[in-house]
Amino acid sequence: MPIYEYRCECCDKDFETLVFGSQQVFCPTCGGEVHKLMSCCSFKSASGDFKTSGGGKSSCGSCASSSCASCH
Repeated sequence: MPIYEYRCECCDKDFETLVFGSQQVFCPTCGGEVHKLMSCCSFKSASGDFKTSGGGKSSCGSCASSSCASCH
């Protein structure tokens, strides 16, 4: 039961939702069709710092953002 990030194709809203199996996902704001976003994973290191899979950079490498949710 993973949580995925999506962007609505109609209203351009980003959101996260828990998805069960092959459940279809629609925008909670307008009910429009959505597409899944690339998520960046993170973990807590032994020193207590939070790290991202991209070393603080976007995992796609095309920008300097620390979150893929900000990419369009």
